[in-house]
Amino acid sequence: MAIITISRGSMSGGETLAQCLATELGYPCVGRDILVEAAAKLGVSEETLSRKFERSPGLWGRLTSDRRLYVIAVQAALAEHARAGDLVYHGHAGHLLLKGIPNVLRVRLIVPLEMRVRAVMERQHLGHDAAVEYIRAVDEDRIRWTKFLYGVDWRDPSLYDLVLNLENMSIRTACAVVSHAVVQAEYAMSDATRRRLQDFHLACQVKVALARNPQTRGVEFEVQADDGVVDVFGEMPAAGMLGRTSHRGEEEIHRTASAVEGVTAVRVHIKEFDAYH
Repeated sequence: MAIITISRGSMSGGETLAQCLATELGYPCVGRDILVEAAAKLGVSEETLSRKFERSPGLWGRLTSDRRLYVIAVQAALAEHARAGDLVYHGHAGHLLLKGIPNVLRVRLIVPLEMRVRAVMERQHLGHDAAVEYIRAVDEDRIRWTKFLYGVDWRDPSLYDLVLNLENMSIRTACAVVSHAVVQAEYAMSDATRRRLQDFHLACQVKVALARNPQTRGVEFEVQADDGVVDVFGEMPAAGMLGRTSHRGEEEIHRTASAVEGVTAVRVHIKEFDAYH
């Protein structure tokens, strides 16, 4: 079967669609609970993680290492759920967090503004103008967030396999459309896909370990895994006045990655740069 990610603006029916699909297909359904798991692994509250994960780029510019750690932790929590291959995920750019993974059906929901406004007014007891401003602010934050982290506009239809407009389509009909699409051959689970998911999960675990290590958390790494063999790519400063050499850094990367369960070998690929120029 497949992994379904649902992307939508606030108050657009994403959670309702996700629950319908989970019932129809018998898939697990996850959303905000991913944040809870990620927060627990970081030793911080869900509220703190959610606030910093969604914070606008202006603050992220001053919290680069924190931003990386939070995003990596959420990605790793999602990868844990995705390992089995059957999953409905709604929230926090699942199609971007799982980029490159096969058999992911990427769905985006579109809902007319006035329908969203009515939902906000009812749920949050706001007036019409306040509800419009609330939606505008949340949407703009999400646009800035995805552009800052991934360099894309999450509204771009080319990022999705299905774009469903709920103006004249019910959630039940949308659920039927997605349910029909996900059982097609393009999204079938294969042994090769299962291996890819396991490799992706392991790479995420290594990234979390490197991001949590005080000696390596300031470095942005790309990690690839292949049946237990892990390749770590990154850049570190060359030897300088502080005596911090890339060789010592490579040793720490190797030690940290090797300690992750499931890793059988580590290959470190580090480029040096002059930290003073």
